[in-house]
Amino acid sequence: MRIQSERFIMILQWVIAALFIYAGVVKLSSLQDFSDNIASFDILPRSVINIFAVILPPFEVILGIGIIVGIKTRPALLGLTALAFIFLIALLSLIFRGISVDCGCFGSNHGLAASTWYAIGRDLIILIICGKLYYNKFQRNDSLQF
Repeated sequence: MRIQSERFIMILQWVIAALFIYAGVVKLSSLQDFSDNIASFDILPRSVINIFAVILPPFEVILGIGIIVGIKTRPALLGLTALAFIFLIALLSLIFRGISVDCGCFGSNHGLAASTWYAIGRDLIILIICGKLYYNKFQRNDSLQF
């Protein structure tokens, strides 16, 4: 039973890592589109949008790779949890301000951004999984209990 639980946790970590790696690579392939997506949120000052657009995607990729290869897994999971939380807050701000934009989470115009509510639900699930994986690593507990 314990071996199955360990495998499940490892697979879940790899899925989350692959998701962030994919998101980072897609953003890197079209930095201008990603920068435009960030600007459309109207949260960051214009002077830092391009810097943020250049730094965030490699950060997502590095954290994801760290989890897959097992290097600094706990800090990488904490980083992904923090990113998921920040993304969720940014999306919620769109709802509260009545703004409808393509979130750019997985690149632009992929149909996944059709609904801000969909993106919020997706990011909430990602946040819960990342947070639980981090908590389990922090507690050095191999069982995943929700």
